[in-house]
Amino acid sequence: MKKLLFSLSFLFCAKAQAGVLLELAGTYISDNLTSSATQSSTEYFYSGAALFSLNKQVWGGWNFSGVSMSKTQGTSTRFAAADTGPYMKWQFGKGDIFSLAGAYNIVSRATFSDGTTSESWEGTSLWLQFGVAPEVRTNLRVGVSLNYYLATYTKKTVDSVESRAANSKSWIFPLLSISKEW
Repeated sequence: MKKLLFSLSFLFCAKAQAGVLLELAGTYISDNLTSSATQSSTEYFYSGAALFSLNKQVWGGWNFSGVSMSKTQGTSTRFAAADTGPYMKWQFGKGDIFSLAGAYNIVSRATFSDGTTSESWEGTSLWLQFGVAPEVRTNLRVGVSLNYYLATYTKKTVDSVESRAANSKSWIFPLLSISKEW
């Protein structure tokens, strides 16, 4: 994995023409319903990426992201994932205010618990994004985006026993981001 990361970083550095872009993003959503059947949920997503300029408006690099979800309605269901993989971003429009981005996370490791069983899952994930991020200062952008996340898991481990799986997680969510370009 380290060799792959180094190789990809070297490839992007060699092609870099204009600079480096660092990006941090996150969202937090909480919901509580109090009635005869109390329900609550907490969901968050975070990401960090290092990108290198491939041309004036296209960036390529590496993404690290995480998802965590907890839902309670009598019993508690929890899902958490950590993902990493290549990330591409295209900025367009006047002042490059708009962007389309995507990450194919070649490693997605998750844990799932339904209150009785705890499982570890392994697979891949896809993250797609449409964003609006105006420049607030020279080369500093703050923005919002609409995101789609889909993870598919082909391997699960329960009590140290590995088996094949056909589990998945999808989510559409808003995201706040900040990025700095050098």
